[in-house]
Amino acid sequence: MHATRKAPRTKSYKQLSSAHILIVEDQQSIASMTKAMLIDRWGCDITIADNYEQAREILVANPKKFFLMICDLNLPGAKNGEIIDLMIDNNQAVIAITGYFNKDIHWQLTEKGVIDYVLKHNINAYEFLVNLVGRLYFNQFIHVLIIDDSPSLQQVTGAYLEKQFLKVSYASNGEEGLSILNAHPEIKLVLVDAEMPIMDGLTFTAKARQVRNQNKLCIIGISGSDQKDLSAQFLKQGANDFISKPYSYDEITCRVNQNLNMLAYFEEINKIANMDFLTELPNRRYFFNAGEQLLNTALANKQHIIVVILDIDFFKLINDNYGHDFGDEALKHISNVIQDTLGNHIIARLGGEEFGFIIQESNFAISSALIERLRLNIQENQLMYENSVVNITASIGATYEPQKSLEDMLQVADEHLYLAKQSGRNKVVWNHNKPILNKK
Repeated sequence: MHATRKAPRTKSYKQLSSAHILIVEDQQSIASMTKAMLIDRWGCDITIADNYEQAREILVANPKKFFLMICDLNLPGAKNGEIIDLMIDNNQAVIAITGYFNKDIHWQLTEKGVIDYVLKHNINAYEFLVNLVGRLYFNQFIHVLIIDDSPSLQQVTGAYLEKQFLKVSYASNGEEGLSILNAHPEIKLVLVDAEMPIMDGLTFTAKARQVRNQNKLCIIGISGSDQKDLSAQFLKQGANDFISKPYSYDEITCRVNQNLNMLAYFEEINKIANMDFLTELPNRRYFFNAGEQLLNTALANKQHIIVVILDIDFFKLINDNYGHDFGDEALKHISNVIQDTLGNHIIARLGGEEFGFIIQESNFAISSALIERLRLNIQENQLMYENSVVNITASIGATYEPQKSLEDMLQVADEHLYLAKQSGRNKVVWNHNKPILNKK
């Protein structure tokens, strides 16, 4: 049994397969374990070097290949961290790993510009390392806002965060910060000082929380004040965390990454709650939540939306004849076709073999052609079972007449779907082309 195309790719954290990482470690067991953990968690492309010269040769041959270097400080013939100097001098991003650590080593690594360090004490250290690699990768796509009236503190904190691959914007007071936040909804985290002119940090936090909750935006309050209850005031206004000035590079980056990890967990939980497990399409819950909002907006603006329901023809026979495993493959296959055809619109698996869509295009001719194209794409994209072709078709009901609720519009579309089924299947029925059925 096989399909003519692949099942949907996972949308989980397995996105780092394009990230190349060089591990420089002379202990083969540690290098192999680190490689296995990174591949298992992220699917990274890993290269291993076990000495300084081999690492240098790899770097010379591939100066722009690697996303990240993970380097042991103590290597044969290079026991004083020379590997770090080599990587930094060649503009490589480096995480240091070491079995020995003191204040002098910490200072040297910080001065050289190492992103972070990991102590080789136990398995927890390598779990931290693996998580850090993922955090740094996803930080590339995260926008952070620093709100502070001190240009020097903006510069220092911004440099810390940019070393963590974050995109950073700046504001000098809460009012300016709110304006930037409203103009850039993609901002995921804000560091805001308590005492500023025009609008202070507590006021900013309270106003920001009116539009973005803690599951969508992290806010970290910062202050050099010795006021004992300031951290509690920030938290009560809706901040996620609080840091006292002056803070070190280690402290600010650990706190920022910890908060971003928490935000990622919230996003993953929300995605799981709104996703169909089998097809990885949005589920019925998402369809109604997003659809009701869209319908209310359309009604308020006197606009039209088109609600569509699709049902796979004779799906029970597919399960009966070829088995439920093939039936699942058919559902994944149809989901792929739907995503390819209607990916810019609201789509969902409503349950069983039924799928729902909401199309925002107000031009009826364009919408009608799009839905007809979907029907044809399903018909033409065949599946194979062993050496036999399995033809799959779908019936579709659609409506463009506005109703008071999405449930009402879906009911009308479902009535049209019933007519499509009763009048021959593999067709689209709209408000205007309802077939006349012979009543028995």
